[in-house]
Amino acid sequence: MKDESAYLQPTDAAPTAPEEPPVAHLPLYRPGTLVVYQGQTCTVSHVVVSRGELLVSLRETGVTAPAEKVQLAPTRILLQRS
Repeated sequence: MKDESAYLQPTDAAPTAPEEPPVAHLPLYRPGTLVVYQGQTCTVSHVVVSRGELLVSLRETGVTAPAEKVQLAPTRILLQRS
């Protein structure tokens, strides 16, 4: 039988800082968001998912562009439930 008394004693180790919750930095396309398309600032009118492709409709130009061609600063998204 092993001596388990060593496991029951308090340790001198300092408490560790709480870990940061996991986050992701992703572009968030939603109506009213300002984006840059071909050097022009535009407002997102609506977002469409068609045949596996994400399309962003722009209010000022009336163009529906693939999301990859629209520039938008990433949003920090928390990946943990609260």
